[in-house]
Amino acid sequence: MSTQRVAQGRRWSVMLAAGVLAVAGAAGLSVRAASADPVLPPLTPAELLTRVAQAQPAGLSATFEQRSDLGLPSLTSSGQDSDDLSSALALLTGDHTFRVWTAGADKSRVALVDGSAETAAIRNGNDVWLWSSEKQQARHGTVTAEAKSSATPVSPAEAVQKLLAAVEPDTNIAVSGTGTVAGRAVYQLVLTPKDDASLVGQVRVSVDATDFVPLGAQVIADDGSQALSVAATSVDFSVPDASVFTFTPPPGAEVKEITEPEPSTRPTTPDKADKPKTVGSGWTTVAVAKVDDTSLDQTTTALLNSLPEVSGSWGRGRLLSTTLVNAVITDDGRVAVGSVTPERLYAALAK
Repeated sequence: MSTQRVAQGRRWSVMLAAGVLAVAGAAGLSVRAASADPVLPPLTPAELLTRVAQAQPAGLSATFEQRSDLGLPSLTSSGQDSDDLSSALALLTGDHTFRVWTAGADKSRVALVDGSAETAAIRNGNDVWLWSSEKQQARHGTVTAEAKSSATPVSPAEAVQKLLAAVEPDTNIAVSGTGTVAGRAVYQLVLTPKDDASLVGQVRVSVDATDFVPLGAQVIADDGSQALSVAATSVDFSVPDASVFTFTPPPGAEVKEITEPEPSTRPTTPDKADKPKTVGSGWTTVAVAKVDDTSLDQTTTALLNSLPEVSGSWGRGRLLSTTLVNAVITDDGRVAVGSVTPERLYAALAK
C-alpha cells in the first residue's frame, strides 16, 4: 500500500503546510526538568547519537503533550471543503495529546486525542487502518513488500531519531547536562544549526538514559522564542497487549478499502521540469515545486488572499510567514518553502 494513496487529500493544502509539518514532525518534543538533575555516566555526542541510532525497544506505551506557537494565521472553517486545511493548521496551533504504542517493526499505533475525538493510524502486520472517530470514517489498506518501511505510523520519538540522522553534518551537537522526563532520567542533547540563516536557533532533545529513545525536545526559534514543544508525560517500555493493535470499525462507520491502482492507471513519471527541486542544504534547504491550484476551495482561497503580497525578479505571489518556516506561493503556480528568511525563498525562486 502506497503511503501517498493512504494519505490522499487536497494537494494544495498539504503543500501549503508541508514545510511547517516537516519541522514539527522532526523536532516537536519538549523537556520538563526535575528539581534535581540525575547523575549519569558521561557520554560524548557521538556516543549518545550512536546509542539513539541503535535503540530498538521491544515495546513502548507513551503519552506526549504537544504545544505549538508558530504565529500561524487563524482560520475559520467555512464548511466541509475546508476540512483538510483546517485539520493541517489545527495540528500546528494550540495544545494536543498523542498516545503511542509499539511492539516491533510491524505493530504500532499513534493516536491524536483531542477531547473525546480520536484520529489514529494503526499497523498490525500487513494491515494498516486510518480512523477518525469524529467523522466515523475508517480507511483500510494492505502493506505491500515495497511499502513496508513507509507504512508504519511515525511516533514523536521516531521522528526525532530521523532528525538526528539527517542533520548531523550541518549541525553543532553537544551533550548539555541531564534531566528528567516522565519520571525517567534523560541526557540532554543540544543541536545548533551551523548556518545562521536558519530560522531554527536551537533544538534540545531529551534522550532516555536507559533505552536511549528520545522522550522530549524543544525547538527554539532564532529570536529566542519557544516555537514547538512536545513532552512525554508517561512512558512504559513493556510490550503492549496485542489487542492494542487490533482494530474493528464500529457499527455504522463508513469503511473504505484502499487499493493500489492498476498499472495502466498509475500516473506517468512527471517531466523533469515538474519535479520539486531543492536549493541549499541542511537546515536552510528551500524546496521549490509546481502545485495544482485548479481545485482550491473557498477557505484556502480566502487564506491565500489574506496573506501579504510580495514580488521580485522571480514574479509575484503571497508570503506565509511563521516563527520557524516561511513559504511563498507564486501567481504562476509555484511554492517555495524553507526554514529561512523570505529573501532566501526569493533567491531560490529566481534560479
